[in-house]
Amino acid sequence: MSGTQRALLLARLIHPERAERLAGMPLGWITLQVLKLRAELLGPMLVCLANCRQCGAVVESQLETEQLSSLATDAEPADFTPQVFPLRQDDYCVEFRLPTCADLLALHGSPQSAARRLAMGLVEHASQAGRGVAAADLPAEIQTALEHAVLECDPLAHIELGLSCPTCGCCWAEPLHVIDFVWTEISAVAQRLLNEVARLAYAFGWHEADILAMSEVRRQRYLELLPS
Repeated sequence: MSGTQRALLLARLIHPERAERLAGMPLGWITLQVLKLRAELLGPMLVCLANCRQCGAVVESQLETEQLSSLATDAEPADFTPQVFPLRQDDYCVEFRLPTCADLLALHGSPQSAARRLAMGLVEHASQAGRGVAAADLPAEIQTALEHAVLECDPLAHIELGLSCPTCGCCWAEPLHVIDFVWTEISAVAQRLLNEVARLAYAFGWHEADILAMSEVRRQRYLELLPS
């Protein structure tokens, strides 16, 4: 399962009634829904670990989901109609929309060519001095400006954490892949819960539904009675 498919699956837990429309929502909006899900299921605090780029030491960073959520709005585009944003630089005018999960699912080929096709696919209209220009013919500096403009309009589409190593003082930016992060956390919790259910069912002969209906505290008390 790809990261994009995982993103849609997690978002559906928040918005099950909009499953068929989620793929057309901006990536940052999808990330925001996953952050909301994470806060509800596991709490608001994210603990991120990364290896220092210089000395290899493990660096820990903590932040709350609200710190990230504040970067974007939870408002939904009216009727899920993609918004169009303007970019003006030199004598170029580019109208673009924000990337969606549907865009990512449609990509194939090498990462470099896929990234370029994605950027070009976001261009709704482009012109130079009033004359139409094909997206593929935009100069490199306009394409770079377009990439920056997309991130400015949808900051949760790509998140980077500024980290500093307490051991050697190295500073760098580390990408935070929210979807992979939350998916890994939920998978670990699900596996642990499955193991606990299996142990209690085997030891006491209880049904799965009865074990899951217990509070976590009560379930742990019964687990403590079992031999390690």
